[in-house]
Formats: sequence, structure tokens, C-alpha cells
Amino acid sequence: MKEIIVGKLDDGMRFDKYIHKIFKKMPTSTFHKLLRKKYFKINDIKADGREILSVGDRVAIFLSGETYDRFVGDKDERNIGGNSKHRSLSNDKSYKNNNAAEIKKRIVYEDKNVIIYDKEVGLLSQGDRSNDKSVNTILNEYLGTSKTKEAFKPSVVNRLDRNTRGLIIFAKTYIAAREISRMIKDGEIDKYYLATVNGRVKKDKELITHLLRKDTKTNKVEIREYKGKVIDGYSKVSLEYKVLSREKDVSTLEIRLITGKSHQIRAELSYIGHPLLGDKKYMDASLYKMNVEKYGVKTQELMCYKIRFGKFEDKELEKLSDKTFKLR
Repeated sequence: MKEIIVGKLDDGMRFDKYIHKIFKKMPTSTFHKLLRKKYFKINDIKADGREILSVGDRVAIFLSGETYDRFVGDKDERNIGGNSKHRSLSNDKSYKNNNAAEIKKRIVYEDKNVIIYDKEVGLLSQGDRSNDKSVNTILNEYLGTSKTKEAFKPSVVNRLDRNTRGLIIFAKTYIAAREISRMIKDGEIDKYYLATVNGRVKKDKELITHLLRKDTKTNKVEIREYKGKVIDGYSKVSLEYKVLSREKDVSTLEIRLITGKSHQIRAELSYIGHPLLGDKKYMDASLYKMNVEKYGVKTQELMCYKIRFGKFEDKELEKLSDKTFKLR
């Protein structure tokens, strides 16, 4: 038998989700079978899987050590919530200048539930197979939660492309992750971007809507006209732009993202004839060469500079309702 004390990061998590985060290799059918056979108890009471956990709850798991390890999976992840998939920052030579003081400079806002972080160009939002550093890695190391024993791992809840700078929302608690993820899904968080595009955009402002499909093999999206019907395999996407300035060959836009799909802004603007300055993936080679030679720009000129929250339902987060956070 193993007993785990619920920590503050897991406060508010439903028990079945808590167990699945611990036992990544446990099939759902096995979990329900073990529930029926009373293999899980919370504060000495048989669990039914629907309980909402609180800080200090005692979770008893009646499994042998060998079975426990088999369901957890990777032996390096047996400390619940371990961060074995990422290199420790202390061993990451590319992380020379990002010490605690440098990280604090990039934190726009922080409280006990969230961090709003200014992600730099070249940094991943979340880790991938490359094992390169990410906002997740950096902020978990900063908080000292990279090897926490809680089931919930603090994590970003919105993503930016690697070469896009801007505001990332990082949930420090399960309650924050759940609530902010819901708000993003329901369109209750507005995200604004600044973009420099090729060409003089004629309309002062416009709402554009298209169909988008991502090719995972090329990591590139295809845009098609939206004619009132969604085609199988495509998603309906929209954004609204406003022209802030025009020069001879470029325009600067403020963009309000209405739907949030991978590469959406880049692909939609390219489709209407105004690819982002420096966006090699969504413009032809000759135009990209001009962007590099004339403007010295090699990556997309795009920045998420403002986030506005709607109404939070959870009392833990209600002080953030209707708040706007903005980069200088």
C-alpha cells in the first residue's frame, strides 16, 4: 500500500484525473475495475472516482510495488509529477543568461495561481521531442516544481509558435489550468497581436474568415475560402485586423485572434496577399530574400502583446476578471 498526501498543486482536481496523471500506463478499464475492488481510498473511505480532492487529503493505493511501477511507466517518472523528459536547466548550456533575475524581468504578472510570461523568440512554449528548452521547463525550474510529487504539473495553457514572441499564460495550480482552459475554449480570453506584413494593406480594418487544415507531415497549414459550409478535415477560423501604420512596402497591424489554430495568423495573412515580414514558411523564396536583405528580418514579425481576461467563475481567480495585461 502507498499513501499520498494531496498537495496544493492538485487542489480541486477530480480523483479519476488525478489517478490517470499518476498512472500513465493504466488502462481506463483497469482503473474502474480497481475502483470496484476498493483498491483506492480517500481519507479511509472507498473512492468512486468522482471526488474533488483538497489539500491534505490522504489517498491510499493498494497495489504492490511492482504493479505500481508498471502502471506509472518510465522508472525516471516514479516521483509523481517528475520532469524527466526535460533536461535540467543547470545542465543546459544554451540557458546561460536566463537565471532567476532574468526570468523575473520577463514575468509580466504573478500570483499564487498564474504567471503571465513574455516568451522570447526561439523558445518553445512546451517541450517536444527535441528536448530543447521551453517555457514549461524554465518556469517549473524557477518555481522549484520540476520534481514536485503532486500529480498536476504547472504548465502553459496557451501556445505560441517557437519564433513568435509574446504573452504566455502559465497555470501554477490545477484550478487555474482548468478554468483558463475552459475560458480559452469558450472564447472568453481575448488575445491581441502586433504584426508587420509585406505590402500596403488597403482596408483600415477587416474581419476575415477561412477554412484551415494542418498537414502534420510538413507542419504547414492550408487555407481555403469559407463559403458558409465547413469541409471535412478543415476548421473554420477567423481573425480581425486593424491597420496601425502603412509604409511603402509594409504595414503594421493589430490583430484580435478570434479562433486560435496553429499558424492561423501567418497562413491567413499570407492567403490574402500580405505574408508576415520574415515568415519563410508562408511566402515565396524571392520575397523572403528581399525581407532579409532589405529589412534584416529572418523570422516572422509577430508578437502577442496583449491579453484580456473575461469573467472567471472560480472564486480563486475572480480578481483576474476583466483584467488586461500588456507588454510595454
